[in-house]
Order: sequence, then structure tokens, then C-alpha cells
Amino acid sequence: MPQPVPTHTIPPRLKRTVRPERVATPGADEAARDPRAFWRAVEDGGTPVVGEDDGTGHRPVTFLWRGGDELADVILVANKIADADSYDHNRMERVPGTDVWHLTYRMRGDWRASYTVAPVPADGAPAPEGSLSAMTRLRRERALAVADPEDRPAVARWFDALAHAVPDPLARERLDATASVVSLPEAPPELWRPVGGRAAAGASTGASAGTGPSADERAPAEGEVTTAELVSDRLGNTRTVWVHRPALAPPDGRPWPVAVLLDGRDWHSLPLAPLLDGLIADGTLPPALTVMVDSLDPATRTRELACDDAFVDFLGHELLPWLGDRHGITGDPGRTLVAGQSLGGLTAVYAAHRAPHRFGRALSQSGSFWWPNVAVTGGESERMARLVAGADTVPGRIHLSAGLNEWALLDANRRLRDALSARGADLGRDPGYVALTEYNGGHDRACWRAGLPEGLVFLTSDWER
Repeated sequence: MPQPVPTHTIPPRLKRTVRPERVATPGADEAARDPRAFWRAVEDGGTPVVGEDDGTGHRPVTFLWRGGDELADVILVANKIADADSYDHNRMERVPGTDVWHLTYRMRGDWRASYTVAPVPADGAPAPEGSLSAMTRLRRERALAVADPEDRPAVARWFDALAHAVPDPLARERLDATASVVSLPEAPPELWRPVGGRAAAGASTGASAGTGPSADERAPAEGEVTTAELVSDRLGNTRTVWVHRPALAPPDGRPWPVAVLLDGRDWHSLPLAPLLDGLIADGTLPPALTVMVDSLDPATRTRELACDDAFVDFLGHELLPWLGDRHGITGDPGRTLVAGQSLGGLTAVYAAHRAPHRFGRALSQSGSFWWPNVAVTGGESERMARLVAGADTVPGRIHLSAGLNEWALLDANRRLRDALSARGADLGRDPGYVALTEYNGGHDRACWRAGLPEGLVFLTSDWER
């Protein structure tokens, strides 16, 4: 049976106070006059339709859906823009007498987000059984658990709509089989993006795409990815791990540096290996073994990635020795990093704090440094910042990143950065050992995959090439 989610891992419920500005949709008059010609133009350019900079660094961004009287609502579900408190704000309007549903936001030109569209049927028919993913079902459970009684009907309505959510069929970019992506022209380039069928360093995408990489960049030497099932005595479970070994080895026969990536199934399925091959081939990253560690099911992930000592012991005393038996890996913590997102970002920093002899570098994307939930701990929150303030040592380098739309954790990331900087100064460390990147996005794999190379470069710039 599924294990209950510990309530102290439920993020604090903070209602968004500022929402994106809705503006009139450019082209709505043309859609009313000739819907077929309107759709032909949209199909040629893809969606969303992105307008010109208005002189303030913002652009109109128009999302569209094609449907008729069979629909009661069409809801745009953009990461950290849409939530249970904003159902009406994210409803598309229908051009009367047409099959054109539309919604236009005025957004800063560096915005990136994954999104889906939820066409809600007029007959009230429920979505097929199992339409909500395991993670979305967990989010529903969490949201209802922390919602005020008067807000619970709105939360339930929101998740009922999410059950109908699908990718945008005309989107220029896809996150995976379940979601689309919008990347405005000034958003950071996505180095992972395939060119000629392969990921290549230097490629930029979306509305800001350039000419692409050279032929040499398109075909870096392929590394090898091996898959194994790793049994953990400490955790009492078994999980899949994927190990990427690049074609280039460390110079002079030196042992392999190691990068441990949590939530490894997401990274393996990207796929991450071609990106690593390209970045190592062009010297952006040094040769290193990358081990991607599966997180099993949501309940197990939530338990293990909440500053769990047993999980840190698994990483240091089971995973790394297992890897060392198969490859000549370094024992230098300054050449060993751990990376994660959300609770995984919290765990990455906690692992470097608790096991500094093994993990000297940490990469945290959207780290859940609000943890634990103050509402269920009698007042305690942001434990990681408190641990850092009293630490005997700090990691060699730490790279944090968080989205400007992550209102529940952005300030906590800033406070952790400040705590790390202050403690580092006390210990005589160069203040540049910790960095925080703030991007215009949310709690979003589309942003994480775009930002991962920056964090890896920061952490490995002194590793041997």
C-alpha cells in the first residue's frame, strides 16, 4: 500500500499576490473575420504566438486552443503561473462564433515555463481514470491537506481541470510526452536541445534560435551509458542507476571525478548523455563519471530526500563504493559533487554538509530550503540555514538556483546563500565559493534542464581537462 506523505515535507501554502498581466490578444479581430486563415498562420509559426518587445523588456504571449461548443472551459496551466487560486485568471476566452480560444499575457522577455492546456468538456464528463500522474495526485493530496476549509472546493475544481490537461499540439517546444514549453527570446539558451538528432553544446532554441552548431559540434564522440540495479542494505530497497562514462578520460590516467544526480530517471530520459558528451568534447565540462540515481516512487522520494541521514549514508557508503568497484574514481571530495532539484536540491546541500569528507561540491536547483513545514513542526523551518550557521566547515563550492516565480522558496534560497556566505567568511573562505542564480521561471524541469550546465560549469571549473 502507498505510504502516507510526512506532513512536514508539504511546502508552506503561500498565496500568490501578483499575477501576470492579461492583455488584449493581437490578431483576435483577424480570427473573427477568417478563422481558417488565422489557424493557417498559427500552424506555420507554432505556439504560443510571441509579439515584439514593447520597449520595457516585455512581450505579448498568446496561447491558443482549437475547439467549439463541446468545451465549457479551456484553462492554461503554465508552471507557477496557474494554480488553484487562479482558475478564472487562466481561463481562455473564445472568439464568438469561431473555434478560436485565446489568452494573452504580457511577460518579461526572458520567461521560460512548461505548460499544458486543459479543455474542460461542457457535458461534465470526467477525464479517463489515471489521467493525473502520481506526482500530480500527490500534489492534490498535499494541497487539500494544507488548504483552509473554505478553499478546498476551489482546490478540488482545479485538480479536476488538471485531469484534462494535455500538451499544446502546435507548440514549438516539448518538455516530454506530457507538457509543452514556452521560451521567450531572452531566456537562457538550452544547451540540451538536439540538433540533427543529437544534443550539442552551443545550440540556442525557441524564438531566439541561431544558426546552430558546426558539423563537428553535432557529432561529439559518444560516451557509454550502463544501467544497473543497486541494492541498498541501509535503505532496504533496490533502485536503478545509470552511469555515463564519456569517451574522453581524465588526463594522465587520473581517477574519475564523479557527479551524482538525484532524480536520475528524469535526467536519463532527457536524455542527458548526449549533452554531457557535447560539453565534455568542447571543453566546457571536464571528463567525469555521471551517475543518475532513481528516486523510486513519490512517497519514497519524499522520505529519502528530506535530510535523511540513511540516504546520505547510502550515497557515501554504498553508491560511491559500488561505483568505485567498477571504475577508478577519485576519493577527493573536491572532485565529487551531488546535484538535485526541489527536495533533491535540499538533499544535495545536506549531503555536502553532513559528509564533507565525501561530497565537496553541491548543486541545488529550486532547493526546498523552506523545509520543514513550519505549520507542523511547532515553529521550526529552514533547518538547512540553521545547520550551516553552526557548521565546522563548508563545502568547497555550492551553486544554488531558484525561479522568480517560486514564491514559496525563493526567499529561503536567498537566506541560505546569505548563511553560507556568512559562515564561509567566518571560516576564511573566498566569498565566491557560493553562487545563487535567479531565473525568470518556476519550479520547472524546463528551467532545470536549461540551468544544469551553468551549475556544473561553476562546480567543476577547476577540475582537470
